Amino acid sequence: MSDAKSVHTPARTPVFGHGIEYARDPISAIEKWGQQDDIVRLEYPGQSFYLVTGPAQIQEILVKKHGQFTIGPAQRASFQGITDHAVNMSTGDDWQRRRRAINPAFTGDTVEAYRERMIAEVTASIDAWDDGEQFDLHKEMRVSTMRMLADTLLGIDVRGDEDVIIAASDSLIDRANFRRLGRYLPDWIPTPTDRRFEKKVRALNDYVGECIEKRRQGESGEDVCSLLLEASDKGVLSEQEVRHNLVGLLLAGTSSPGGSLTHAWRLLDEHPSVRRSLEAEYEAVAGDDGLDPEDIDELVQTRNVITETLRLYPPTVGVNREATEPVTIGGYEFPEGTQFIMPQWVPQRDERFWDDPEAFDPGRWERDADRPQFAYFPFSGGPRFCPGKKVARQEMIIALAEMVGNVTLDVEVDGEIEFTPSMTLRPKTKHRATVRR
Repeated sequence: MSDAKSVHTPARTPVFGHGIEYARDPISAIEKWGQQDDIVRLEYPGQSFYLVTGPAQIQEILVKKHGQFTIGPAQRASFQGITDHAVNMSTGDDWQRRRRAINPAFTGDTVEAYRERMIAEVTASIDAWDDGEQFDLHKEMRVSTMRMLADTLLGIDVRGDEDVIIAASDSLIDRANFRRLGRYLPDWIPTPTDRRFEKKVRALNDYVGECIEKRRQGESGEDVCSLLLEASDKGVLSEQEVRHNLVGLLLAGTSSPGGSLTHAWRLLDEHPSVRRSLEAEYEAVAGDDGLDPEDIDELVQTRNVITETLRLYPPTVGVNREATEPVTIGGYEFPEGTQFIMPQWVPQRDERFWDDPEAFDPGRWERDADRPQFAYFPFSGGPRFCPGKKVARQEMIIALAEMVGNVTLDVEVDGEIEFTPSMTLRPKTKHRATVRR
């Protein structure tokens, strides 16, 4: 075994270490450092953490030795005060209890029960697009998928109230921006970004509370809120836990699927033959009557496009963990409190595991390949994988299929693809789309 001090440390600047390069362009930085070794040590003023990009080492942390880790401080800091009583912020017995309580809302059969309403929601959004209309692609994808998600989570039509959810999601991403100087100030020093975040998230929390109260007064439905309220009635979850889990799922689900669909449409615009294959698949599966819930499993090529898009453009910068006790990873011994970040971007584009890794090739998912399990983990992995990943994938497959089957979106991009340097890989580059029916 080797001591953690012997882990390779990439070149850095005095005083600021790797901080300036990371804040300037997180993706380019982790790509460069991740190519140097499967585990590298990164230094910031007053702290250090380890970048882990080897699939075997990632599997050790997320699966084989997950009991020796907890969520990292970056995740705790970002969601503190919003979802303190939700599964994404829980540890130990509280995490196990909350995870067991919400699991029934995300099983295969339950997720399939959401399909009909998802189809109806995205169809309504598409029907509102006029031929020749131009819009901000990322914003429109976020709004469309958020309406699907709100119906799935809360059983409501969110039209007219979209800004409440979008504003809270944006304020969270702004608060977690790596370039924001206020991020590195003590918590007791308020900043305009912090105050805006508190205001927007408070509004979302109140909105979700009103939705829960309406559901309490009405009939139970086939949605996540109803299932969580059943758990509350049985004494498994408190009302506060129900609310915080719904708020957390809304915040996570409002950003990631919309960003992934934005990338998917740009890639389809760049690869018209792939888009035409999706159009043909929709016509063969759905015909003139549109999609039925049972059709979704037959959308093989559409599913491959989503899977490949998530490989090239994962939803988050990385998965963050902190060791709760001394632990050995990759043959190195690390002390309690060591922080690790596992960015999906690097192993999912590593030429050791992928043929032509930078290429958009949805067909690769129909070919057999011998690669490590954690060469691909867009929704994290192990017991703490994203609970809403099945809902998110189904949401994106349905949305993309219905869109491709009814319209063509001509996409224009303002320059090189860049991302907001925050917790999610939100597109910063403007994407404009023109609707062609």
